[in-house]
Amino acid sequence: MPIFHFLSKVLCSFLCLATFQSFANSKVQVPSIRFAVNTPGSPPYLYYDENSKRYQGIVVDFFNSDEMSNQFRVVYLDSNRARSEDLLTSSSVDVFLSSPNWLSKPNEFLFSEKLIAHNSYIYSTTNFEGPFVPEENVSSSICTRYGFVYPVLTEYFDREENNIGRVDSSSQFTMTMMLSRGRCDFAILNEHNARSVMFNETFCSTAFYQSPNVISQVSLVFVIRSDLTSLKDKIDIALKHFVESGQRQLSLERHSGVNQFPKVKC
Repeated sequence: MPIFHFLSKVLCSFLCLATFQSFANSKVQVPSIRFAVNTPGSPPYLYYDENSKRYQGIVVDFFNSDEMSNQFRVVYLDSNRARSEDLLTSSSVDVFLSSPNWLSKPNEFLFSEKLIAHNSYIYSTTNFEGPFVPEENVSSSICTRYGFVYPVLTEYFDREENNIGRVDSSSQFTMTMMLSRGRCDFAILNEHNARSVMFNETFCSTAFYQSPNVISQVSLVFVIRSDLTSLKDKIDIALKHFVESGQRQLSLERHSGVNQFPKVKC
């Protein structure tokens, strides 16, 4: 009888060890996606959260959804918009978030279905009397994000005379800070970026107004290495469920808020 108990324990231990090793091997075999981040990111899409010390946002929520988390492990790598294209071309990364309109060589990559619409507006600390028209605001200055391309405003930024001054900053938060302090007359921001930043308690004593007209409208997509067709197909299938199930909307509200402009003083 003691021998039987001993053999039973040995067998049980062996089965447990085999199960553990099988589980560990299955975890190891889950492929990784190297995701290039336009550091420090851009809320609500993908941004570094100082409290949790990790990246957060709609992108993270998408890859953490059941449809994606069971298939891939995502590694977020610091980069910038211009460098990300080169990293993708050299196969140093696999994916980044952007719009085909902003890329220098869009024909070299694959694009997922639309993650979300990216509508940009002009913001000011005073109310707009009408639509923002660049030609009517020459000699003004606009806070921008360093390295970002603004096709609608480029010709005005590049003029030698009757131009609009471009005031670059490192993030949407610093852009908003500069606008609140009068370092620029206007700021150009995506509506979701603006809600996630301008309603922050840091700007409690400042009012912000949104232009009545959209300045530019593009679709944000996952830009994928040209040889990763299988990854694109899986992302597209998961994206369809992420959007239609309402997960994207809940994620957007969680990271951007539901506040509407104008943003008044506290």
